Amino acid sequence: MRGLAFCSVALTASAANAENVQFNSAFLPEDSRHLDLSAYQSGNPVLPGRYRADVMLNGQLTTRQDVRIDANSDGSNPVVCVTRELLELLGVDVGRVSTLPKGEQAGRCASLGTLIESASATFTPESQLLEISIPQAAMRRNARGHVGPELWNRGVTAGMLSYNLNTSHNTTRSGNFSSAYLGLDGGFNLGGWRLRHSGAMSWQPRAGSQYHALNTYVQRDVTSLKSQLTLGQANTSGEIFDTLAYNGAQLASDDRMLPDSMRGYAPVIRGIARTNARVTIRQSGNVLLETTVAPGAFVINDLYPTGYGGDLNVTVSEADGSQQIFVVPYASVSQLLRPGTMRFSLTGGQTRNNFVDKQSSLLQGTFQYGLNNNFTAYGGVQASDAYRSFLAGLAFGTPIGAVALDLTHAQTELLAGPSKGQSMRVSYSKNILSTGSNFALAACRYSTKGFLDFSNAMQQLDAAKRGYDVNQLSRPRSRLSLSVDQSLGTWGQIAISGYTQDYWNRSGTDVQYQASYSKQVGRLSFGISANRSRSGHGDMMNRVLLTMSIPLGALGEGPQLTAQAGRDPYGKTNQQATLSGTAGEDRQYGYGATFGRDGAGKLSTALNGQYTGPSAMLIGSLGRGDGYRSASFGMSGTVVAHPGGVTLTPYRGETIAVIKAQGAQGAKVVGYPGLRLDASGHAVVPYLRPYELNEVAIDPVGTSMNVELGETSQQVAPRAGAVVYLKYGTRSGRALLLNVRLDDGSPLPFGANVVGEDGNTVGVAGQGGQLYVRVKEDTRQLVVSWGNQARQRCTLALPALAQQAEHSAQNNHNDQNARNGQSGLLKLDSTCSASQRFANATAVTPDKK
Repeated sequence: MRGLAFCSVALTASAANAENVQFNSAFLPEDSRHLDLSAYQSGNPVLPGRYRADVMLNGQLTTRQDVRIDANSDGSNPVVCVTRELLELLGVDVGRVSTLPKGEQAGRCASLGTLIESASATFTPESQLLEISIPQAAMRRNARGHVGPELWNRGVTAGMLSYNLNTSHNTTRSGNFSSAYLGLDGGFNLGGWRLRHSGAMSWQPRAGSQYHALNTYVQRDVTSLKSQLTLGQANTSGEIFDTLAYNGAQLASDDRMLPDSMRGYAPVIRGIARTNARVTIRQSGNVLLETTVAPGAFVINDLYPTGYGGDLNVTVSEADGSQQIFVVPYASVSQLLRPGTMRFSLTGGQTRNNFVDKQSSLLQGTFQYGLNNNFTAYGGVQASDAYRSFLAGLAFGTPIGAVALDLTHAQTELLAGPSKGQSMRVSYSKNILSTGSNFALAACRYSTKGFLDFSNAMQQLDAAKRGYDVNQLSRPRSRLSLSVDQSLGTWGQIAISGYTQDYWNRSGTDVQYQASYSKQVGRLSFGISANRSRSGHGDMMNRVLLTMSIPLGALGEGPQLTAQAGRDPYGKTNQQATLSGTAGEDRQYGYGATFGRDGAGKLSTALNGQYTGPSAMLIGSLGRGDGYRSASFGMSGTVVAHPGGVTLTPYRGETIAVIKAQGAQGAKVVGYPGLRLDASGHAVVPYLRPYELNEVAIDPVGTSMNVELGETSQQVAPRAGAVVYLKYGTRSGRALLLNVRLDDGSPLPFGANVVGEDGNTVGVAGQGGQLYVRVKEDTRQLVVSWGNQARQRCTLALPALAQQAEHSAQNNHNDQNARNGQSGLLKLDSTCSASQRFANATAVTPDKK
């Protein structure tokens, strides 16, 4: 059945009404009244062959495919052949398609309307558009945003390496301090398998260099289960239990394989830096990110997700040697799923816990299922050598928000005897669009003293084996976290977040909360934020920051001036003023200058710069203050090895596309400022959405006038982690505008057909003998015909195009194209010789623009 093709007649209303139209030759130029224009009597003709077309289904653009056009036996009404595979890609329920013609009719293209009632397909050659109309009754019942697995592209064999290098050097009264950090994310794709490795190397003069491997695993899609199979060192998702690092195997659902309307999180890191500071983000002792930030408030919102549970520890290392440390809660939210939707995971292997000497075995399974519109049941099991835990829960929607309630029973076989306990967890979330309110509340209370979660149990078992006092390890008792965002309309926006936690075996409470208010008045934006934290019996630490900013250019463009005033935990105030902005085409340059004064009246300055080049992103900073000097440099990007070679890009991404357009170097990639095709015609497009249709488009502005793109946009639905290779057709050659006359001085007949040396049509003569064609540099002649008789044919000799182009560029040194090394459209006066005498053609100066 796969080799069969369904075909439909491509008829437009205008074409149907023009079947009996006869052209009046009196309206044609006198020398063209003998031309055979019968092909135009039924509308714009479509010649048989293969065409690259955008496919529009029921008014919505869905994909781009090669289509075949056939002609009927009587030579009228071209036929669009629609393959069975295309109908499946479009979501047609092929089981509803009528029986194909048999016998003598089997080899002919049948109208789509005879296969599916009221269906039609129309091909428009001018726009290369195939419009298909199919009744909804003949379509499969798919959710909105559905992209079938048959469209998922696993990509090509490729390797990639993303890097993030950051170095810093600080000089203080107590001495010098230097450090360097290199984060690496590498991978190799072969067939359906993906090898991934992520790690980080840190260096300090005294400690030397250390490399920490975070994850190393191979992974592939299990399409039938809409899940991922992972083998090696990775992390559990953290949807039911907290995230655990393991070495083993995991089969887990991937919600990205569901339509976006059926999908049911890394947090944003906010903080305040006084100087050019180094920010390090850790989870379970692993460094997830280290970067340099400018003085003032900072936001980090591009963390790679590592699961839904496990707090993030943030360290802000200031240039003067001081540090501030805070915790960002990272907990799962309500577990509600759509009715009939299932999510599962099964993990087996060994733990990878940085806080224990000896690792333990790990077996974990989780399951969630949407019972109906209001209830979702979920549960999970964790087991190790001396640990067992069972979790059961129910999530439900209420008029006042979504709630998830679960109970966990755990038993740990400690050396001193078994420890049993239960923990109850409640989570709540609510988003009120009408009032702009968003609430997220997660409360977890360890209701009995004997309860230990998996990580705490492994640490206590390890400490007991080494002879340490297990009571020195904190055992959480209760915890409450809150996050609220509220829009005040014209009055601004407020946000509050925080958490509190106490313990069974020690007094004191950890407290941390943040509050902020922001508003814009005309072009002026201002905001105030406060941070309050305490760890155990430590002193309460308070920070307050007031910020105001205004653009200095018209219409919000140009540099931005920002003023800040803050109060540190010791009651001292400081002020800063920063001028920042972007420059260059596509804003590839970023700059900033900060001037500040601390609470003791000491002045400081800082300069920051960023450059986004075609191959990498560079950042640098310089700072100076009372008793210290600082300097830092950073570089990031990705190297991709693919079937077409090696390409560098400043961007990083899990799922990417490599564009190939031969000879189109300099073309822009739409949607990515500063990203252009390199000298080999390649570019790497990051951040593709897996299992969804992504449009990848290029803008020919900036390419040579000698290259013409056959297409500028393609759609692709990559699998997660895929490197898809997209080829864009190009035609290379000189663009010529010819003013052609016959030997007798008369213009070339209007509508005359022009054929190149390879026998393919390259153009049609216009009025006044003017002809536009694109030919290769070594083309020496064209054949022109305007009838079937011998005297209605001539040969057009072309000059040496390279010499003519050079001559044209020299005569037009003020022309913009000539300055770019692109001689542009070459105009020639030519004679078409019917007696095979090749007349010389001379170049004329192109019009200056």
